[in-house]
Amino acid sequence: MKNLIYILLSSILLISCGDSVIVRFKTPQPVGVKPADTFNRKVRGTYIHCSDKGDKLMISHTSILNQRVFEFRTHRNDLEIDSTVSVNRYNNQDLEGYFNNNGFSIEFHGDTLKAFASYVDTIFQVSEEQVLKKFKGSYFLNTKVGESKWEVNRLDINKKQLVIGEITPSDTLLRFDFVEKNEEKNELNKIKKTEYSITPTKKEFKRLIKSNTFNQSKCYRKKK
Repeated sequence: MKNLIYILLSSILLISCGDSVIVRFKTPQPVGVKPADTFNRKVRGTYIHCSDKGDKLMISHTSILNQRVFEFRTHRNDLEIDSTVSVNRYNNQDLEGYFNNNGFSIEFHGDTLKAFASYVDTIFQVSEEQVLKKFKGSYFLNTKVGESKWEVNRLDINKKQLVIGEITPSDTLLRFDFVEKNEEKNELNKIKKTEYSITPTKKEFKRLIKSNTFNQSKCYRKKK
């Protein structure tokens, strides 16, 4: 059981165990555009990932929540139970309590068990640390990740489909003269960090948009 929980939780968390390549802006984008206080009514609602029904977005006036639902099936004879816990695998009440204590709901289909776990994270909340801007029909989600370091995502909605895009970190960004590439290497563990630092003017930011730079995206469809 613990192994199953660990696998599910690991799929939620971003675990960096190798070279790191990232894109960062020095200020919220685009510069010269006043921050927005809320998402408009057209954007608000619930969205389901285009290919993963267990991935859901809920957009309110000022926030974006991400709900992930995980499930698995197993035969009660194959269930790994923590040896430090006294559980009768043939007693449904015992099993239900065991799963509930580990954050799962459970259904019984004969000797087959179907377990569910749901996790909700706030991925964006309008604030000083997360700045919302609207520009050229798109929303830009600016999240502060360090001193003069901002992660920027682009949000677009068209015909009930919502797309959240981010910039793919690669040397193709160096074609823009307002992009710098910085590399750091940890001699102890040999891990290298590469950062593309972007400092565009408002006009230069338009070039990023027109060049389809926010090309790495996730697709969601609005729930009816």
